[in-house]
Amino acid sequence: MTDRAVHAYFTKMRWGDSGKQTCPECGTIDKHYWIASRKQWRCRSVGCARMFSVTSGTVFSDHKLPLKKILKAMVIFINHVKGISALALTRELGVAYQTAFVLLHKLREALSRKLDRSPLAGLIHMDGAHVSGKMRKPRVKLPTTKMQARDRLPPDAFPRHPNRRIVMVLRDVYPEPGHGARRSIVYIAMSEDQRTIMSLAQKYIAPGAEVMTDELGGYTKLSKLFRHRTVNHSNEFSTDEGVSNNQAESFFARVRRFIIGQVHRVTPHYMFDYMNEMAWREDTRRDRPTEKLDWLVKTTFGDWSHKWRYYWLGKQRPVKVKPDGDLMNAQELLMTPAEIKKLMESLRKPPGTATGADAPSNAG
Repeated sequence: MTDRAVHAYFTKMRWGDSGKQTCPECGTIDKHYWIASRKQWRCRSVGCARMFSVTSGTVFSDHKLPLKKILKAMVIFINHVKGISALALTRELGVAYQTAFVLLHKLREALSRKLDRSPLAGLIHMDGAHVSGKMRKPRVKLPTTKMQARDRLPPDAFPRHPNRRIVMVLRDVYPEPGHGARRSIVYIAMSEDQRTIMSLAQKYIAPGAEVMTDELGGYTKLSKLFRHRTVNHSNEFSTDEGVSNNQAESFFARVRRFIIGQVHRVTPHYMFDYMNEMAWREDTRRDRPTEKLDWLVKTTFGDWSHKWRYYWLGKQRPVKVKPDGDLMNAQELLMTPAEIKKLMESLRKPPGTATGADAPSNAG
């Protein structure tokens, strides 16, 4: 595609074929003055006269990359079914790592704005998986144990692994066999316990739904709210009656391929963004690439980036803390290093031990 064709495509995706544009400053819809030398419009509204481009007021506001490279990046982003790392995109586009890193995260931010968090109805598959904070292998090889062979951490590993998180997923499954799931909701939690599970179920599952899980003890109370059926994974993947949570496992299979084959490491700071991207890829796996491209381009026109605009100029993404450290989501992602250190120290001390200014004085 030529530069003119790419510009025309973005213009069509944002404003349609009417030939009219919407001024991002005053909202006037008109055939504004076109300035070909700058590839911009000037608002016709009296008292406004703002200059704006096809990306003004969008995720790509103040971009330096040509539109052709941005479109190429979006095509690559869609065609990589297991995701793509910033380093790989750097080689594909011939740009700096910082440019590719921010560009990918702007696309993930646009995806997160279109999240449908309304309660799921019908048949729901629910499960959780340990992501990040994995115990490293020691320098000297130790005898193999059952815990080392499993891809998960013991429940008491968090004090030694502040990055340990549980990715919870709830998937609305098509009633017809063989069609898979149609909508997914992901959540980042500290543990896969009963409190977390019940909170998510009450918030994201509609009354009357049927929920299928494994036989983890935290899911037992779901039977009080929904029709709850379980499968024992130590014996089988699905029962003879067709009970399984295979759609949740399918989501985690894509997540593992993304982590192992692409980014290699995911920390809690951006975990929700990555997991939401994987959920979108799962939910749109049967859509045509052209449909996904049109949808993604339109999604980026919602608003300018609140998290990644001027990122490399020092405007870093803010980190917020939830006091109880439970059910952390996109706005409540990670504690600061100082808070993590303070938490680790408090966990290592016996109850009732005072330190610093709170310690009793022996003087006098």
